[in-house]
Amino acid sequence: MQLVNIKYLFLLLITFSIFLLVSFSEDKNVSEKTPLTQRFDPEIQDFAFILPNLEPVEGIPGIKAKDCAVCHQTIYNEWQKSTHASALRDIQFQSEITKPDSPKWLCLNCHIPLQNQREYIVTHLLENDVFKPITKPNHQFDPELQQEAVTCATCHVRQDDDSGKSYIIGPNGSELAPHPVRQDRRFLRNMCQRCHNPQGEALTPNLVCWFESTKELAEALSQITATFGKPKDCVDCHMPEQQRLVADIFPDLPQREVNQHSWVGSGIPKWYDGYDHLLERGYESGLEITVGNIDTAFSDNEMTVTIRFKNVRAGHYITTGDPERFILAMAALQDVSGKELFRDKLRIGQTWEWNPARKIADNRLKQGEEREWKVKFDLPQNSNSLKFVVTVYHVRLNSETAKYIIAAEGVDGALFENGQHFVSNAIDYYPFASYIFKEEIEIKSGNRREYSPRELIQLSKAEQGKALSERVY
Repeated sequence: MQLVNIKYLFLLLITFSIFLLVSFSEDKNVSEKTPLTQRFDPEIQDFAFILPNLEPVEGIPGIKAKDCAVCHQTIYNEWQKSTHASALRDIQFQSEITKPDSPKWLCLNCHIPLQNQREYIVTHLLENDVFKPITKPNHQFDPELQQEAVTCATCHVRQDDDSGKSYIIGPNGSELAPHPVRQDRRFLRNMCQRCHNPQGEALTPNLVCWFESTKELAEALSQITATFGKPKDCVDCHMPEQQRLVADIFPDLPQREVNQHSWVGSGIPKWYDGYDHLLERGYESGLEITVGNIDTAFSDNEMTVTIRFKNVRAGHYITTGDPERFILAMAALQDVSGKELFRDKLRIGQTWEWNPARKIADNRLKQGEEREWKVKFDLPQNSNSLKFVVTVYHVRLNSETAKYIIAAEGVDGALFENGQHFVSNAIDYYPFASYIFKEEIEIKSGNRREYSPRELIQLSKAEQGKALSERVY
């Protein structure tokens, strides 16, 4: 009897010890898991929280863009040509998220913002580390929807907190719509902020995805109001209104002011074929460039040309957003064969050092700001066939940075089909810069030729496939 009790107590002690060990381990694991709401501020850093899984909206087959296209064909066509539709098939982005210091799950929150577009749900961070997301399978994952990137539902579909049913958010309500619509213009106009105005601390030494375009716009609000007669926001410029049908399938309904869904910005498309419809989508540079007359006042052979740059149409700085963007102006004296006898250049933009990232200079143009660039050069004795040429580029990636993009390995083929091929051969697919101005002045006659927007687009397209060593940027 005593032996049985001893055995019983021994087993009880072992069981209790195991219980304590397991409990301690579980508590330890729980303590290592940080909820996203503790790591990020939902009000300021909402980009860190993906938009929850959505159910289909009553009256619509699904929440894909093609489902919306049944009625909204014109808007769908605009969206298809936009950078939003190409946000996942962005060669530079896909290259960037292969880097070991890129928190891929977090970056994808802006390029595929719906939980339905993600195979896994991030629930916590292990050890409060953005590089250690804790995930679980997402049973509502839709791979076809994923490829639509920033799609209609990103801005226009939400789920009711009480009923759980999805509904459409529109600028106008309508009882004639085949689906439930709630009017909320303010919500829609503020959607841009989610991805184009992320705020917070630097999560990694080289992650500088903290744009300040909204801050720049607020800074220039009085100037914008004076220039345009009223304040403006992102939607006013990037989604201008046009009198037309909101739903093409109902031609008998009255036309109304409907926002365009082209989102034209810098004029540098994600793919070279994007140049084919750039002007159709309403592109116009925000920069006004004026080349003065050739001044010979200093001496018989020293020439001076004053070139003026003014930010006339952008409410934010030029350039804005991506810190690697800049304006490159080239002034050259050429002979009849096109050989350069003289060249000078001006760079307008931010300058950064990397590892870790640190901004060391910034000479961007604020809204309404004007700057002069005086170019001086000596004129050869035989100048009858010479011409002075000014060329201005908007550069997204200079050739040195492009080398790192092209060298990236490990592109996720599930996210971007044949992505490694496109990244490795980016010079054939991805425009690094666009021509935004070119003017030629004949020295002898003073005759001028300013290139038209269509000619500038053709020059931009001609960069396709050009070796990095042959590019001036």
